[in-house]
Amino acid sequence: MTQSSADSSYSDLLGDVFTASILIVDDMVLMQKMIGQCLSRAGYTNLSYASDGDEALKIIEKKCPDLVVLDLNMPKVSGYEVCRTLRANPDYKNLPILVQSAAETAKERTEVFNVGGTDFVSKPINQPELLARVRMHLENKFLISNLSAFHARVRSELDMAREMQQDILPSRPILNNLEDKYGVSIEAFYQASSELGGDLWGIWDLPNNHLGFYVLDVSGHGVGAALNTFRAHSAMAMLDDYKLDPAVFLDHLNQKLVKDFPTGSFATMFYGVVNLDTHKMTFAGAGAPNPLIASKSGECCRIDSSGLPIGILKSATYENLTHQLKAGDLIFSYSDVLLEAVGKDGNFLGDEGLEKLFKKIIRKTDHSADKKVIRFLLDKFFSTQTEKQLDDDLTAVGIYL
Repeated sequence: MTQSSADSSYSDLLGDVFTASILIVDDMVLMQKMIGQCLSRAGYTNLSYASDGDEALKIIEKKCPDLVVLDLNMPKVSGYEVCRTLRANPDYKNLPILVQSAAETAKERTEVFNVGGTDFVSKPINQPELLARVRMHLENKFLISNLSAFHARVRSELDMAREMQQDILPSRPILNNLEDKYGVSIEAFYQASSELGGDLWGIWDLPNNHLGFYVLDVSGHGVGAALNTFRAHSAMAMLDDYKLDPAVFLDHLNQKLVKDFPTGSFATMFYGVVNLDTHKMTFAGAGAPNPLIASKSGECCRIDSSGLPIGILKSATYENLTHQLKAGDLIFSYSDVLLEAVGKDGNFLGDEGLEKLFKKIIRKTDHSADKKVIRFLLDKFFSTQTEKQLDDDLTAVGIYL
């Protein structure tokens, strides 16, 4: 923010302060006039008055002021009771109450704060003190109010962005249609590490009985990473002609994201295409974690997903590899938080640890029938974590052939 814009913002705040509504509550008309004249001369223009606590409460209920200057010792309803009544109502929890009284004992001051008074000024009124405290508490109120409104707006926008991010992930009805069409099962889990995430996964129904799927992990976290997932998703939507060839697809995606990503941003990605007639999988990697494959008999292997992350170098190229799958195989692809999250013992799983855990679960379950390996693995993984909320986004996708 420049100095001029900062000055402008501060001037706007001052304008709010001098037009703020101030309720002066005192049973002595003379004191009402003295306080009102003091505030008027200082530039405050929106003043109202009440002669006792009961009248004050009725005025506040009708229209809450921005600040109350409150006498303590009044007939009918005292200032103490006014404070107690207001603080018992959540609507008035942030209303500044500036208490004024002729007595200044420590006991009385303590009682004022106990019943909910915001601050204390002595009687007879010391004008510079009164003006300073009124100004301070009004500025604080408007600053807090503006900050609360800003937080509410940001929260609303984050909620909208989170919904949009969920919308670009494959929905359960889409997955159900693919499962019914090809006789496969698809198990997936996604959890952002904050309000928004930088992970993305997808699955495509491709020509000639082919199924394409990917897991992408954008560098960083939060809003910046989420914006890059939208950029990546938009770029992939324009590459339909290349989806049958993973290496060519990654080449073209990289060309686009080098231009679209901010400097220093990149993404790792695994993209595989399975021929559902032959069960041959063609795949290419861009620095993503190595997917794991389990056979129906319980044998497991790791496939290579190395390569330069996309979005870094325009000259990067990618290579197709193949793996012959069989009916009943499970393909497990995931983001790197499963490898890098620190467990309760202070260590992280790494490639070997995750593969060991994966094999253990495979051997204990009939994965070709249960179709719950991802759930079992994540249950075990989260049980090793001190906190349920991870430092990075988590995506795990299992495709059961």
